[in-house]
Amino acid sequence: MNEEIDPAETLSQLGYAAKSGGKWKAAAIVLLLLFIAALGSAIFMAKRWSDAQSKTLSMERQLKEATTRLSTAEAKSAELSSLLADKQAENERLREEWASQVKTLTTEHDAQLQRTYGQMNEIVYDSRKTLAYIGDIETRLRKGQKIDQTEAVKLKNVISGLSFLYEQYKKPMSQFRELDHYISRQLASIPDESKVDPKETTPPLQRIFKNKQFKEAQATYHKTQGKTETLLQAKSQVQAAYSRAQAQMSSLNFDKNKYLTELDNMVKSNEASAQEVEDFFENSKEILKIHDKIMNLKPTEQPDVKP
Repeated sequence: MNEEIDPAETLSQLGYAAKSGGKWKAAAIVLLLLFIAALGSAIFMAKRWSDAQSKTLSMERQLKEATTRLSTAEAKSAELSSLLADKQAENERLREEWASQVKTLTTEHDAQLQRTYGQMNEIVYDSRKTLAYIGDIETRLRKGQKIDQTEAVKLKNVISGLSFLYEQYKKPMSQFRELDHYISRQLASIPDESKVDPKETTPPLQRIFKNKQFKEAQATYHKTQGKTETLLQAKSQVQAAYSRAQAQMSSLNFDKNKYLTELDNMVKSNEASAQEVEDFFENSKEILKIHDKIMNLKPTEQPDVKP
């Protein structure tokens, strides 16, 4: 490519002879220009082809890299989808397990509330039964018998019930709902029709022709009146006794949390000792005796109202 091109020789090889110097030079210039143009065009096309090839290779490389990244992303997505499905399944299992535990705990809690409520009712309305139970537990402990878990649960309910009763006596009697309702129910047990004197509702002729029925109605009325007076007297006596009971209760110190802790410790240590819960027995029996006097207060007997 470094050798110089001889236009005359080139024309001679192509079968053209130089007829004149001017024409030969013109033809040579034309041929030279055509050759240069062809060479430039070839170089340009070669460069474009090279650029196109380079772009194609670059795009193929980018496409391959993108395909590789896409495959990696799809594999990662599949892995994440699998992990997500596993996590969702685990969450569903935990949710069902939690729901089951909540249901079980709710059922156990409701049952415990019912047992505690029943124990409280027994303590309030049948304190002598609870007093006998506590005395039995104390006797068994003094003999060296141990308290098992089942007995401990029942005793915890008794402690909670006694704490409730103890706290109630800090309130006015009208706010001690159980006691107030107990007295009110006794008064409410009197039939309404027995609260009106038959003399005021029975016509004179009916008194004559249905004298037996009239006398029976009057007897019921006067008996009811006597009962009403008795119950009203009982409520008055209960109010006075309640004030005394409040003073007696205030001298005691029933520490619910302390007794529950002592009971737990006694069960865990698996040792029977009445001395460890001596304070509980003394205070419990005093509370029940004070309350029993209120619930079994005998009012002054009122004679039947005479016609």
